[in-house]
Amino acid sequence: MIKSFYATRQWAPWSYGGGLLLIVSLWLQVQMTVAINTWYGGFYDLLQNAADYQDKPAEGIDLFFSKLVSPDYVVSGFEGEPSFAVIAFPYVLLAIFTGWFTRIYGLRWREAMTFNYIPRWRTVREEIEGASQRIQEDCNRFARIVESLGLQIVRAIMTLVAFIPVLYGLSDKVDIPVLRDIEGSLVWGALVISPGGLAISWFVGWKLPGLEYNNQKVEAAFRKDLVLGEDDKTKHADPEALRGSSAEFGTTISVFTCTMVTSSLVDLL
Repeated sequence: MIKSFYATRQWAPWSYGGGLLLIVSLWLQVQMTVAINTWYGGFYDLLQNAADYQDKPAEGIDLFFSKLVSPDYVVSGFEGEPSFAVIAFPYVLLAIFTGWFTRIYGLRWREAMTFNYIPRWRTVREEIEGASQRIQEDCNRFARIVESLGLQIVRAIMTLVAFIPVLYGLSDKVDIPVLRDIEGSLVWGALVISPGGLAISWFVGWKLPGLEYNNQKVEAAFRKDLVLGEDDKTKHADPEALRGSSAEFGTTISVFTCTMVTSSLVDLL
């Protein structure tokens, strides 16, 4: 999966160039998230001190709207504090571009894997269960994982790194008996909780690949019977024949149940 995309000259522009573009785009989004977090502090401070502007409401209203939609940050050569609109509008456009390009990136990776597996499939001597489905479905699922999970992992790591200075500064304001004596307590807490959650998810989802493989075998066998039913509906399009024996059906239900329970636990974590 990795070599077919990253170790070939044909796909190098997409694998490395596209990957670099995604990383830069994600990093810009994270920096905008930090900027929005800083903006929230000033905005809510303004709301908290609204009583100070009772005698000068016009000034308070001007400050309120300057926090929301003022273009002064851009006009002044990017000096001072940006308004919400100056941060949010580019963020939305960048997020749309990142989502679109991630799908294209995953599609190209899927294409590289597919045309790498097909020549190998032709030379395989042993029969592989649902080989055609493995090439089509597994490559497609991998592309979807790149679009969702891969993007989330990279963004989470970048967010953690970007917010370390913020957490370090806020740690001085923590007044909890044990944590207040630890310098940078919020940073250490985040660094402990993040790998801890990852380890728990890994432990809970350890059996998930095997369960998913058994699930796919059941799906492939069912789909094959349905395809045969297109040619001979009398013989193959029989509910009892498709259901199989009670033991087989019970095994199928067990596989689906275990897969769904494990997936739900991983999603919960």
